[in-house]
Amino acid sequence: MARKAAFAAICAGSLTMLSALSACGGGGPARPVVVDIFGHSSELADPIRYERVIAAKTVLAATAQGLVAFDARGEVTGALAESWIVSDGGQSYIFRLRRAKWANGDPVKADVVARLLEQRMRACPDMMAGLKPEVRAMTDRVIEIRLDTALPAFIQLLAQPRLAIRTREGGTGPYVGKMLQRRLYLEPAFLTQNAADGDAAHAILPTERRTLQTGRPALVMARFQDGQSDLVLGGRFQDLPLIPATRLGATDVHADPAPGLFGFAIIGTSPFLADRTVRDALSRAIDRAQLAAALNLQGWTTTVTPVPAQLDLAQAPAVPDWAGASMDERLASAQAAVNAWKARHGASPVLRIALPAGSGATLLFHRLAADYGALGLRIERVAADAPADLKLIDEVAGFDSALWYLARLDCPMDIACDRDASASLDRARSAENPAQQSAMLSDAERLIVANAGYIPLGLPIRWSLVSRRLKGFTPSPRATHPLNSLLAAPN
Repeated sequence: MARKAAFAAICAGSLTMLSALSACGGGGPARPVVVDIFGHSSELADPIRYERVIAAKTVLAATAQGLVAFDARGEVTGALAESWIVSDGGQSYIFRLRRAKWANGDPVKADVVARLLEQRMRACPDMMAGLKPEVRAMTDRVIEIRLDTALPAFIQLLAQPRLAIRTREGGTGPYVGKMLQRRLYLEPAFLTQNAADGDAAHAILPTERRTLQTGRPALVMARFQDGQSDLVLGGRFQDLPLIPATRLGATDVHADPAPGLFGFAIIGTSPFLADRTVRDALSRAIDRAQLAAALNLQGWTTTVTPVPAQLDLAQAPAVPDWAGASMDERLASAQAAVNAWKARHGASPVLRIALPAGSGATLLFHRLAADYGALGLRIERVAADAPADLKLIDEVAGFDSALWYLARLDCPMDIACDRDASASLDRARSAENPAQQSAMLSDAERLIVANAGYIPLGLPIRWSLVSRRLKGFTPSPRATHPLNSLLAAPN
C-alpha cells in the first residue's frame, strides 16, 4: 500500500508538471518524455482487452515483458529471459529466466510463466499462424518451447507485445504505470521494486519517466506541433493527408520499413465473388501506381503478390499472369472477365468495401471507385467492422516466414480460400525438414495466388512524429518503439 501511495503522489506531481510544461511550450530537456498515440484512453487503461491496437501494444511492451522483446532496431533481445538456446534447427527453444519479480513482489517462476504464455497464445490465434507450441517448465528458471517443425523465425513471434506475460496484478516492466485523468504515467519498474524492498533509494530522474496519452489523429498532431508531446505513434495510411496540413518539418516524420500485408481480403460469398476469374479481375484492375500518387507516397512499395520476398519459400513468389502487362491491357482483360460473368448471370452486385475512418481511406475508396467503375462495377463504403465483400487487411508481419503471410490468408480467417493450399500449410507446420517445409509453403503460396482471394496493394504504411529531443528513436522493421530507448542512452 505504501508503494502505491508513493507512486500516486509521483503521478500527481507528474500531472502538475505536464500542465506546467504545456503552458510554457514544452519546457527544457530534463522532463518526462510525453508520448501521444492515435487512439482512446481506454486502450491505455485496459491493454489486454484492446491488444490489437497500437496504444495497447505500447502499454503491454512497456509494462509486461515477454520472454524476449524487440529493441529499437527491431532485433530480438532478452526480456524475461536472460539467455536462450535454439536447437533442432529451430524446433526447440530453451529459455533461462532472469531473476525478476511480479508487480506484487513475488518472484517470477518458470511454471507460472509457462502457464501464462500458453494462455496468451491461445488468446491470440490470429497471430500464431496455426502453430500450436508445447510450453513447459523444466526447472524454476528454465522453460522449453517446442514446435512440431523447425521454424527459426518463431523467436520473432515470441517478441510480439501481444505475447507479453502478466498476472492480474501486472507485469515485470520495464515500467510500472498508473492511470490518472486519462493519461498513463510510467516510471522504471526496477526502481520501484528496489525501493519497496528497502534497497538504497535512487532518485528517479524526470527523463526516466514516460507519460502516455491518446487522442484523435488531428488533435494528437496539433499537440505535437505545439510542443506538447515528444513522440506520436500510430500513424497509418488513413492519416497521411493530415501531414501536409500541418507545419511539420521533413525531419519530424519517420516511416517504418515494416513488411506485412496491405490489401483486400475477399470475404463476400456472392456468386459474383465465388468466381475465381472475377476475383482475379478485381485485383488486376487496380492501378497501384495511381493509388500511390493519390496518397502522395513517393517510393512506396506496391505489390501484386501476398508474400513480398522469397523468405523460406522453395522458390521466388508466384506472380499472376497479368503482372507484366500494361494497365490498358489489364483493364481490357478484367473487363472481359466481368462481362463474361454478366452474360451468364446478369447484373453484378454492389460491392461493399470495409475501410477504417480517415481521409486517406477516403482517397483509397475513390481510387477503387474509379478503377472498378471502369469495369461497370459499383462499390459502397462501409465501416471497418461492418458486413462487407472486401475487407482491408493492414498488418505488419508477425515473423519473417511465408507461413505468417499464407496463414493470414487461410480458410480459418474467413476469406475466399483454397482447400488444397490449406492442406499444404498443415503439412508445412509438421514438416520433417526445412526442404520439405519450403516445398509445402511454395505449393500453398502458388495456390493462394492463383485463387485470388486476396488483393495485394503494397507494404503496410507505418509512421511516427519524432521530436529532435529523442536521439535514440530509430525506424523499425517491426514498427515497435521501446519507450526506454527513445533518448540517446537507454534508461
